[in-house]
Amino acid sequence: MKDNKIKILKSFQDTDFSSLKMRRGFEINSLNYLIGNGYINLDTPVIESADLFFRKSLGSTSGNTYTFTDPQNQHVSLRPDFTASIMRYAFSNSKKIENNVSKYCYSGPVFRFENNNEPNQLYQIGAEYISEKKHGYESEVILDAIKCLQINNINEFKINLGNVGIARNYLDKLGLNNSLVEFFLTNLKLFNLKNYEEELLSKAKFQNLIKSGKKTKSLSKDEIKEKFSIELQSNLGLRSQDEVVDRYFNKLSNQVFESEFNESIIKLKELLNIKLENINKNNFENELNFEEFKKLIDSLLESGIQKNNICIDFSLTRNLAYYDGVVFDLIYKNELIGGGGKYDDLPKMLGYKSDYSCFGFAINISKLTDVYKNE
Repeated sequence: MKDNKIKILKSFQDTDFSSLKMRRGFEINSLNYLIGNGYINLDTPVIESADLFFRKSLGSTSGNTYTFTDPQNQHVSLRPDFTASIMRYAFSNSKKIENNVSKYCYSGPVFRFENNNEPNQLYQIGAEYISEKKHGYESEVILDAIKCLQINNINEFKINLGNVGIARNYLDKLGLNNSLVEFFLTNLKLFNLKNYEEELLSKAKFQNLIKSGKKTKSLSKDEIKEKFSIELQSNLGLRSQDEVVDRYFNKLSNQVFESEFNESIIKLKELLNIKLENINKNNFENELNFEEFKKLIDSLLESGIQKNNICIDFSLTRNLAYYDGVVFDLIYKNELIGGGGKYDDLPKMLGYKSDYSCFGFAINISKLTDVYKNE
């Protein structure tokens, strides 16, 4: 006999009473702390314009977002996080940013289509900090995230710290083209593999970023026209000769020879080898962002965070289209339970004029509850 019982959707789960009680305890304790520390509690719609989240990620996470057309023929999405919605709220009326600082906190469900056996609905608490200051307040926000753990008797945490801006600046100074910079930023985690050189090279070849043959002088557009003069007389399709040359020139400009690629890997590894114990023994002292990064670490240590709770990880970039400065992950019992970072350009991505600096965090209290219960 056919089973016609309606069952729960794949990748979703019910929450029993004991888990719900624990989750609500984490939520209430955290929100009470944040509100008491000057954050304004805010809720935003579960459903927003799909463009809000598409712009935030520049399309990079659109495949992970529940998006559909509603009965009013609006293209909408279930929120995958709160940050973009909070930014929309804050910057849609500049009066909401008072005294050049605004602090918001939130809690609620978010929805993401995941392929890693994680639930597609999770419950978050978090905060967003908007300031006219460009640096100096990041440690305050990170410490607020840590305090949300500590007031819930979670003290055995790790914080992984990185900086997307430093990684990007370093790659730019290596003289890499934009395609290679984005490639390395997207694949920094591959450096944690034993055979990272082979993995990176294989992926770069697949993406057509490696020139074939031995290293030679790059061709100018005029030299391309001269070299392929016969081929350019025919088989151009609907494109003009200049369009074909431009396309070929751009392709060559986005490629490097294998030897150059391998040299870049060696140089990039120098940055990734920086750890807390050798942070003052490197060649980056003249980098403004690096100096600010060291000040951030000093501030965390001075606040009482132990050295063994902090790990420097420049392979940490989180969502590249989203973050542009300091980023961090919160680890509990070897599980990722939250994180955040700096995203100064996000308001502009959403169409707002802004000279403000933005920094935030979110804690997955659904995950935190599961890990805590299984201790």
